[in-house]
Amino acid sequence: MPSPDLSAGHPRRRAILAALCAALLVMSVSVMAVTVALPAIARDLRATTGQLQWITESTVLALASLLMAMGALADRYGRRRILLGGLAVFAAASLLAALSRSPGQLVAARALLGAGNAMIMPATLSIVREVFPRDALPRAMAAWAGVASLGVVLGPLTGGLLVEHAGWRSLFLANVAAVAGAATAVALVVPASRAGAPRPLDVPGTLLLSGGFVALVYAVIEAPGHGPPAAVPPPAAGLAGAAVLAGVALRRRTAAQPLLERPPAGERAAPPAWTALTAAATGFFCLMGTLFLVTQYFQDVRGHSPSATALLLLPLAGGQLGMVPLTPRLAARFGLRRTMAGGLAVTALGLALASAAARSGQDGPLLVALALLAAGNAATVTTASTAVMAAAAGDRAGSAAALNETAFKLGGSLGVAVLGSVLAGHLARRLEPVTRALPPGAHASPSESISGVTAAARALGGPAGERLAATAREAFTEGFGRAALVAAAVALAAAAITAIPPGKGRNDDDR
Repeated sequence: MPSPDLSAGHPRRRAILAALCAALLVMSVSVMAVTVALPAIARDLRATTGQLQWITESTVLALASLLMAMGALADRYGRRRILLGGLAVFAAASLLAALSRSPGQLVAARALLGAGNAMIMPATLSIVREVFPRDALPRAMAAWAGVASLGVVLGPLTGGLLVEHAGWRSLFLANVAAVAGAATAVALVVPASRAGAPRPLDVPGTLLLSGGFVALVYAVIEAPGHGPPAAVPPPAAGLAGAAVLAGVALRRRTAAQPLLERPPAGERAAPPAWTALTAAATGFFCLMGTLFLVTQYFQDVRGHSPSATALLLLPLAGGQLGMVPLTPRLAARFGLRRTMAGGLAVTALGLALASAAARSGQDGPLLVALALLAAGNAATVTTASTAVMAAAAGDRAGSAAALNETAFKLGGSLGVAVLGSVLAGHLARRLEPVTRALPPGAHASPSESISGVTAAARALGGPAGERLAATAREAFTEGFGRAALVAAAVALAAAAITAIPPGKGRNDDDR
């Protein structure tokens, strides 16, 4: 049924928020836990750096591609119904991931995980928007973001312990049990709701958006060209992806009910939601790209165990959790635009420090840098989510939530693709002369992940093995430093764009 008038808020809104946050926590823990497991997955499945990128990217790509469609479906057919369906898909995909025997199988299972997540994320956010009054929405959004940040703490901790003591497959089996508890809470507490006048699903727009995202990320991941020849040349894929996404923009101008809705006429020049979405996408670009690299750095370069790596990520989680409750007060004092720009500037500072800290070979400075990165990201993401959801009409809450999450996931996907490719290209260039000089029968390829190269070095042994391992560690550290500087430059550019004052007649809350 259509949503009731909840201008004063739902009487059980706190219990509803708790149930929604339980579902959100399962998702965020799952995403973060896998980052710690990447070296173990690489060793067990003999995955290359490119395959590790696809294992990470498949979930995010499915999320980014389907979020808008799932948000529209939630508005039309019921937000709780789509949420419960997403939890069921997520549980089934987790079981398939645990049974995977090759990188390709794991990529497919992780893509299905992303499809389930795409059903869950916009539904949780749109229901929060539905049951809380406007004046209480910033606090509710801060709680929602705080739970997502809690996943940054619990994901690596649980992931590190499970990988070390039960193997990486146990991560996905644990998802099944966690989803059962979250689904029970949602079914008992969350009310049914949907938009009073839902818009039709834009199938052509959904297909164009999905195809464009996949083609662009494929082009970035395959661009280094150090692995087997790509089925489609990366430049051709990149051009095709850009052309397809241009088609999405054209459809937005011409279709009666486009997937990406046109803003009201008075906001088309510089709508505040698009400023916020750009800032948030950049924040996730930096965070997820850095996490993809730093977990491998801690384990394969510094030699830490998965559980020790999880503990080393605690400062990152502390930066997130410490900044989330402060963000509403900062936004109230300085405005949304300045808070977002400041968060991006802090993110850039953290990345620049991370680049220098990695080269120093000391963990302490890198932990400080990660805490700064996380604090800046928390300020940016929390403020952006508040701006987007506060501007949404009640009957478009699902679509607004989906657009919000699409920006986050697309930014994270591009972060893993771009920073991972910067690293992979540098690693392959440095390793190629060394691997070419190895004795016959030595199995080491410059396209392999750092885990694969170090495993080959141990199997080779002797001076040649030691030289290969030392070169791999040094090359990874250099590549990590370069990738961090690339991310810092992107964050600084986004901060400058976000800080540009809006046009006359708009107050600072819209900036």
